[in-house]
Amino acid sequence: MIEQIRQGDIPGVQLRYRQLIAAPPAEVWPWLTEVKRQIHWLAERCEIETGTRDVVRLHYTDADGFPQSERLAPVAADPHRQWILDLENLDGTWPVPTRVVFDLTAMPDGTEISILQTGFAHLPLSACLTIWETYRHRWRTALGTLATQIASTP
Repeated sequence: MIEQIRQGDIPGVQLRYRQLIAAPPAEVWPWLTEVKRQIHWLAERCEIETGTRDVVRLHYTDADGFPQSERLAPVAADPHRQWILDLENLDGTWPVPTRVVFDLTAMPDGTEISILQTGFAHLPLSACLTIWETYRHRWRTALGTLATQIASTP
């Protein structure tokens, strides 16, 4: 089944994904920002980059079974509301990082997480649509896993 383009998506330019989490923003926030929790939904292995305090390296296997490594470098944070970071692929195929914004909005039945990833247009034209589609699948999978993890945590 082909996934429909969602409101806010511009293929090859920006990607938006939203997920409702059955927990308040104060409970969701640590799952976004703490390395010990990121390994449960964002990557198979996460580590603080040597010589930094906040930059995290993520290691995971992509949908095709290939190992991937990324760097998440925080740019700004408004705790329990917004986390902005630069995401860089470390395999050398991306000349620049993309910008990822996590917005948390309190809802009557939990928290809506909205991810906006931009900067695809600065990637090589031959790869930007493929990378965009890869992250469309990745965010859907990761946030679904996050919702499940939070729901199953006492």
